Amino acid sequence: MARMVKMVKNLLLIFLLIITLYSRFVNLNWDRGWGFHPDENNLWGASRNVKLFSSLDPKFYAYGGFPVYLYSFLDSKVQARAVSALLQTGIIGLLFLTGRQLKGERAGFLAALMGIFSAGLIQASHFLTVESLIGFFSLLLVLGLVEVCETAHVDLKFRKLHMALAAGALGLGIGTKVSFVLFSLPLFGRSLFKRPGLFKKARPLLALVFAALIFLLTNPFILAKFKDVKSTLQYEANVAMGNLPVFYTRQFMGTIPGWFQAVHVFPFIMGWLFVPIFFIGVFVICFKESPCRTARRLLMVSAIAALLSFVPMWAKWTRYVVQVLPILILVAALGADWIWEKGKIGKAIVGLAIISFSPQFFSILKVYGSLDNRLVAADWAVANIPKNAKIFTEAMDLGIIPFNPVHGENITLFNFYELDEDNTGQKQAALDSLIKGSDYFISVSNRVYGNSLRLPDKFPASAGFYRQLFDGSLGYQRVAEFSSNIPSSLFPEETFQVFDHPTVLIYKNKLY
Repeated sequence: MARMVKMVKNLLLIFLLIITLYSRFVNLNWDRGWGFHPDENNLWGASRNVKLFSSLDPKFYAYGGFPVYLYSFLDSKVQARAVSALLQTGIIGLLFLTGRQLKGERAGFLAALMGIFSAGLIQASHFLTVESLIGFFSLLLVLGLVEVCETAHVDLKFRKLHMALAAGALGLGIGTKVSFVLFSLPLFGRSLFKRPGLFKKARPLLALVFAALIFLLTNPFILAKFKDVKSTLQYEANVAMGNLPVFYTRQFMGTIPGWFQAVHVFPFIMGWLFVPIFFIGVFVICFKESPCRTARRLLMVSAIAALLSFVPMWAKWTRYVVQVLPILILVAALGADWIWEKGKIGKAIVGLAIISFSPQFFSILKVYGSLDNRLVAADWAVANIPKNAKIFTEAMDLGIIPFNPVHGENITLFNFYELDEDNTGQKQAALDSLIKGSDYFISVSNRVYGNSLRLPDKFPASAGFYRQLFDGSLGYQRVAEFSSNIPSSLFPEETFQVFDHPTVLIYKNKLY
């Protein structure tokens, strides 16, 4: 019987490993090289500016130098995405190791299971952005500090080794994105621990100096280009805090920080029961006695650092959550483990929580297992739209670029974001001229019309255009729609529907 149980357990682990690898690595060339994600393009372009040891200035400062230098060794975006996929696979292993150290093998398994089926972490695997790096380094930091707590009875050199690991992760994290500096908080949370002498012996101040050195090594241009870096960081901070309105943050107008993520982000990257289980995990950490009480409190400080990195922000993108999601998963895993111990009902609740991941999990696999809608639409256009047809479309959306090889000379970009800001009437006149003089209109995502129709009082002109377009009164008829057939309600935060599975709509002028 014991042999049978062991065999089933091993088969389950193999099955989960296959799912992990498949979901992270499937179709990394999903866009066939067109580059629809601006953050990807910026990071990849910066890495092309770098020539190690001769030209270290990436000329792009929204992120740190570490990912730029890392990608500079690679030859393609697909290889860079493979790095993200590899890191996300590593995150699953770190979730298990850290959860096991905090509570036991079951808690580690539950943490890993949540990570495996997270649609948010799977999406991050398919982009060469910094989310996977931040998530990996944050877990490595927590694991190192947990080991410092749990090896208090062991030789001092082990604690120093683990503190060095944590400091290294902190330095690389800040070298990737400066907001990671929030994760220095756990190093100095001694007042929260029952054994402050433990951290004193591990020399957190020295660890911070080590982290700073790693940051400088991965950002050698920081002093020479300090003004440029400062200016870029101020711009990014103003956008994130809502002090600088830009077209790509319109979806956050009229939303509440914290509540937006709870309703529009977490349920769709982690399942509907994740948030309540997370708060149960907070309760367990704060009020339940445990042999790992010190390490658990340290995890709570890390979770606070994670929450501070996105909850106060006016800009509430999924990626802000995903980059610190592994830390939050650990907290939820402790909550799920506590619920599991409550008998059959507890086990059923935890099982239901895992099952609640499935709609988003299978939907995101469907996205990356299929040809991108924009590519399918472009192929349709080649076969069905005459080469000399006049087309107009929305500016500021890279989804139109696959249409360019055949129809690019006759495509006009119109900036709908400026339509409602123009008091001279020139933009409206230009739009009216395009409506009359064009043969087709193509919408490559819902980024413009989604926000215009949601806030018609704020954007009356663009809302009016799309209302007339959709009801047919504009004089255009829908002739094609390319969709993943995934309800928008399943992934309501805009970036899920703009970057990797947008719905493409093609309208034909009825007079053409």
